[in-house]
Amino acid sequence: MKFKIDDSISKRNVEYAIKYLFDSDNISHQAIIIHQLNKLINNSDILLSLRKFIFKNSNKIKQYSNSLDTCGTGGDGLKTLNISTTVAILLSSVEIPIAKHGNRAASSLSGSSDIISELNISSEKESKKIIHKITNDKFVYLNAPLFYPNLSKVGEVRKKLGIKTIFNYMGPTLNPLGAKYQILGTVNKNSAEIMLKILSKINNKNSTIFFSDDGLDEISIFAPTNFYFKRGKNITKKKISHTKYKKYLSSKLNFKDIKGGTPSYNASRLIELFQGKKDSYRDITIINSIYAMQTIKPTYKFDECFDILSNSIETSKALNHLNKIKKK
Repeated sequence: MKFKIDDSISKRNVEYAIKYLFDSDNISHQAIIIHQLNKLINNSDILLSLRKFIFKNSNKIKQYSNSLDTCGTGGDGLKTLNISTTVAILLSSVEIPIAKHGNRAASSLSGSSDIISELNISSEKESKKIIHKITNDKFVYLNAPLFYPNLSKVGEVRKKLGIKTIFNYMGPTLNPLGAKYQILGTVNKNSAEIMLKILSKINNKNSTIFFSDDGLDEISIFAPTNFYFKRGKNITKKKISHTKYKKYLSSKLNFKDIKGGTPSYNASRLIELFQGKKDSYRDITIINSIYAMQTIKPTYKFDECFDILSNSIETSKALNHLNKIKKK
C-alpha cells in the first residue's frame, strides 16, 4: 500500500503516512500529514504507530530501565526556571538513578539542554559512558537529537507551523535508556490523558502525570494540581490542594521566585538553591522531588522524602554532587 497526500490517515494506512512524512522533502506535504495526525491525537493506536517508527529509527544504546526520568511535555508558556532539571539533579544527590531526557528550549528561554550546558554537565551519547555515569553518579543527561536524528527531518515544518503538535507528546515517552519510572508534567487534562494512554501501553512501570490549575506543567505550590498516579496497571486520579504543602514551605509564597530567564540566569539560580537559598523555587523543587521519589520508591512516606531531600540541600550534599557530575 502506498500513501497519497490526499488520502485520509487511518489505522490501516498510518505506517505508510508516517513513512511518507519522514521521506518527503516537500514541506507542504509534511504540514498536511502533521495536520491530519494532530486530528487523531486522541487515538492511542496512531500515537503508538508514530512512536514505534521514531524509536525504530533511533540510535540505540544499552538499556538501564531501573531509572527515573523527569521529562515533561513543556509548553506551559510561563517561562519558569528549569524545575524538572533541578529536581533531577537533587534526586540523584540522594542516590535515585536519573536518566534525564530533554532538549533545547522551544517555548521558554532555557530548555533542559540549555541549562545542562551552562552548568558544564556533559550530554552523553556513547553507551559505555552513559552506563558508567548513571551507575557511578546516579545522573546522566540524554540530549534528544543525539538519539533521534530522524526528528530533524520535520524540524523545519514544526517551526513554521508554530503550534504544539503530536510530536510534543512523543518526546517524554522516548527515554533512550528505557527508564521505567517517570514524573511527567503537562499543561491540561487532555494532554495529561494522552500521555497516560501512551505510558499505559509501553514498558513503563510507575509514572506520575500532572497538570496544575494555574497553568504550570509542574506540581504547583500556588494552586491545586491534578494527578494521574500510574502504579503498574493501576491508575488513580486525584486533585490535591496546594494548601497541603503549607507546613513544608521555607518562605512566603512568591511566584516571581520561579520565573526564569536566560540559561545563565537559570543556572545561577539553581546553584543558589543548592547553596541554601530559601524561597519558592526551593519549595516547588522539593515538593516535585517528593512525588518523583515516591514514583520510583512507593513505600517512602511524604515526610520521609521531605527530610531526605531537605537534608541534601542543607548539608551541601546536593551542591557537592552538582560539582561532581560536571565535566571532568
